[in-house]
Amino acid sequence: MPTDAEFLTRNREVIAEYRATAGQLAQMPFPVLLLTTTGARTGLARTSPLGYVVDGGTVFVVGSRAGTPRQPSWYRNLLADPAVTVELNGRTYPAKAVVAEGAERDRLFALARAHNPLYAQYDRSADRVFPVVVLEGVPAPA
Repeated sequence: MPTDAEFLTRNREVIAEYRATAGQLAQMPFPVLLLTTTGARTGLARTSPLGYVVDGGTVFVVGSRAGTPRQPSWYRNLLADPAVTVELNGRTYPAKAVVAEGAERDRLFALARAHNPLYAQYDRSADRVFPVVVLEGVPAPA
């Protein structure tokens, strides 16, 4: 399981490559966006590269944190302030993060698992329910 320092280092590398290539990452086996939240304690902008899934016209992300036991920091941040910024394929969108609940969360998570088998692997290794967050205001890529 990755350490916090390993997460931070890898995230910085991915963010730099993402911004330099307008989202055309060479080494990622799934589509990625950048989510910027406001730090719940610090009030500072915090950017995280996240795999995303599209359901019709809806873009959503899963808080798997690679199957680690803790919820991701970006998730805790958006609970405190759901106004986020999303960078997707070279464009930037203001968005509202909405946590999916109940049957809708389960449906979206099943879709995420079907699109990215890593979610199934992460789900088996973590003893928590992964949050699913819809990014309202972000148009689905073609």
